[in-house]
Amino acid sequence: MINLDLQISQFFFQLGRDIPIFAVEFLATYLFWVLVVAVLIVSRKHVGNPWRLFLQSGFGSALAYGFSTIIGNLKFRMRPFDALELNPIINVEYPEKSFPSDHASIAFALAFMVFLYNKKYGTILLVIAFLIAIGRILAGVHYFYDIIAGALVGIISAYIFYRFTKNRKIGSWF
Repeated sequence: MINLDLQISQFFFQLGRDIPIFAVEFLATYLFWVLVVAVLIVSRKHVGNPWRLFLQSGFGSALAYGFSTIIGNLKFRMRPFDALELNPIINVEYPEKSFPSDHASIAFALAFMVFLYNKKYGTILLVIAFLIAIGRILAGVHYFYDIIAGALVGIISAYIFYRFTKNRKIGSWF
């Protein structure tokens, strides 16, 4: 199973070196902020309390980040650029854990929370989350399984937070 992870990852690492660097940088770094702005815009269109979806997405992604951090501390994995002596395409300020991907966890939590309320916009945002995740592999900062695990953590976290809050009044959160 690990060999398959490494084979798929190496395919993406090489692909990341074959496509323009600005495209990889955009996918791995800046597209995340496009996703956040898109969640804000979609949230403002939400019927009822326009801030509810945005707050739920934010808290759901915070829960995903928390779970991702705990899992990463329990199952530490070096980043591929350290383990395989690659030059990462994007600048990573601090070489911390690779598994699971925090970017994937947060991106999928944001997108899936929107999907739970609006399938059309949610599907578009899930595609954006997927592109962010692929960009992290292309850049050489995550393995394929890091992204899969991060996506699962994000989706599960968003669903847990959704189930916990869907029938509660937003004023009762504070």
